[in-house]
Amino acid sequence: FLDPALLKNVEVVKGPVSSLWGSGALGGVVASNTIHAADLLSSGETLGGFVKQGYNSNNDKWLTTTAVAGRYGDVDLLVSGFYRDGNDIEIGGGDDLLNSAVRDRGMMAKMDWFIDNSQTATFNFRSSRADGSVPSNGSAVPNATSNFLVERENKTQHASLDYHFNPLSDLIDSNLQLYWNETEMKESRITDSRPDDTRIRTLGINLNNRTDLGNVQLLYGIDGYQDKLDTSRGGSNRPTPPEATTDVWGAFLNMQMPLNEQWLVELGGRYDYFATEADNLNDDRSDNAFSPSAALSWLPNQDLRLTLRYDEAFRAPSAEELYTSGSHFCIFPGFCNTFVPDANLKPEESRNIELLVDYQMRDVFNQGDKVNWHASAFHNDVDNFIEQVVTDPVFNEIPNPPGPPINIPVSAGTTFNRNVDEAQLVGFELAMHYQWQSWNALVSYGQTRGQDKKTGVALYSVPADKWVVDLNKAWLADSLKTGFTLTRVEAQDHLPNEINDSADYDHYTLLDLYASWTPRDFENITVDLSVNNLTDQKYIVAFEQLYMPGKDIRLGVRYDF
Repeated sequence: FLDPALLKNVEVVKGPVSSLWGSGALGGVVASNTIHAADLLSSGETLGGFVKQGYNSNNDKWLTTTAVAGRYGDVDLLVSGFYRDGNDIEIGGGDDLLNSAVRDRGMMAKMDWFIDNSQTATFNFRSSRADGSVPSNGSAVPNATSNFLVERENKTQHASLDYHFNPLSDLIDSNLQLYWNETEMKESRITDSRPDDTRIRTLGINLNNRTDLGNVQLLYGIDGYQDKLDTSRGGSNRPTPPEATTDVWGAFLNMQMPLNEQWLVELGGRYDYFATEADNLNDDRSDNAFSPSAALSWLPNQDLRLTLRYDEAFRAPSAEELYTSGSHFCIFPGFCNTFVPDANLKPEESRNIELLVDYQMRDVFNQGDKVNWHASAFHNDVDNFIEQVVTDPVFNEIPNPPGPPINIPVSAGTTFNRNVDEAQLVGFELAMHYQWQSWNALVSYGQTRGQDKKTGVALYSVPADKWVVDLNKAWLADSLKTGFTLTRVEAQDHLPNEINDSADYDHYTLLDLYASWTPRDFENITVDLSVNNLTDQKYIVAFEQLYMPGKDIRLGVRYDF
């Protein structure tokens, strides 16, 4: 929904974090922050921006992005837009991934009003649209009987008001955010033009404040939003998503307090109340959850930090999981597997214990070099995991002498969601980052295992073991940077019993090259070149059904003014 050139930074938080983020943060959070006009303007400038043109060889994709920023007194303005148009993706080995072509475009407008030295207000609006032909089940190859090809138009819009108040006081550093999101998807099956429309609208508010009481830091606030889901389905024998409204309200508190120079304590918690009402079924559901977190860190010196964490998280069942009804699929006309709603689904809950070690070494191999080591190990218990179950059709066999027996259809089966009592995830991650002058090297390894605690059967969607090696260097007074990334993903042999014997999630190795050049005589121009999957490896990620893109040469030229 946004070109990466318009992102200022991306924050990745690993592990359960519902103590701050509420429902859905079972495995972590990825938070993106977009650029402001000030990021494109140097001191004293009143007008600036950039134009970027890119090309991807794999699917003949052209990418154009532009942004213009202006400063007028105490107001900063930013207007930006992007356009991307590509053909079908080519998987490793040269075959096309049919119906993967897409055309999308979007814009962003932002105004920062610096009211005075302690107050800032930001108005933000984003809009995007993507058009393409896709299978009704986007994770599988299309066919003419069950995975039909559809024309899809996806529109997203976002508007927000952010108000920041930070007077000369250790007690007040406040942020207020009001936001509105809307996603609308229109689909039309190509064979018979049968239409499907889905719209999700969100209204939300977040108010938080940071207070410093000596060495103690407090972050606290309230958070609430409302989701409205509206759908319409053309034709008969179709799933019927609910006309539903979901309300969520939460209050949170996080405290960081040093016990002395070597020990630091972090405590947090959040209480959430959530309710979902399905208008078309005249049914409603409400529940609540409390998500605590605690951490103890030991810092014996400036180079070593050991942290032991305990975090809980939850995910409330969605309106679709609770209330979807209608036909799932038909074996033959009038004999259809149907959805069975279950308004009693419990929220998914996780409890995670994690040990983290960060250690820094200096002057190891050369004068002035630095090695940063990171290690983490976790044990995560997940209760009430929500999974979808599809029961088999039932036939009665009746005698038919002298011929073979006749199977009389009794039931086409049902589809429903249920809670799995206990699941367990354990794993660890090791990483080493080496820096010396203009050289940088990163080596990491990660491993996760997941199983049903009662049966010992492996879980779906657990990633395979992975190695990553990245090496880069700056040249020509830092005007040129070159590097490569080598990724080795091991075979995923830990499979659920239900996985077909023909599924083969074999190991694969990817090599990516990259370079970025800003000529010293033309500092307003930046040229980026990368070659992804240099060896054109044909591979599939564990538990996916589609092969990934093959070799892709990407060129981007950016001009800043």
